[in-house]
Amino acid sequence: METEKQITQISVEDLTAILKGHQYFRVRYFAQKHNDYIERIGLVDDKMRLWEDSKEEICFTYFDLKQNGYRTAKNIDYIQTASLRKEALN
Repeated sequence: METEKQITQISVEDLTAILKGHQYFRVRYFAQKHNDYIERIGLVDDKMRLWEDSKEEICFTYFDLKQNGYRTAKNIDYIQTASLRKEALN
């Protein structure tokens, strides 16, 4: 029996509050620079933020553990809390 994935929409404020209750998260977004979807593991910190740009698009600034620096994602497919395992960074 196949189960359907439930898609949940949530406010920026509520998602930020949920993420701040965890240490790590996984984000998947479409990167126009690479013309492909990218999935990254990020660290929850005080500089992390979800915001809306002048075109009313949701943006997510986060610390990327693999790239060891801050990135901003747009065209976000999903953000979910995550536990960190060493192999996740490879």
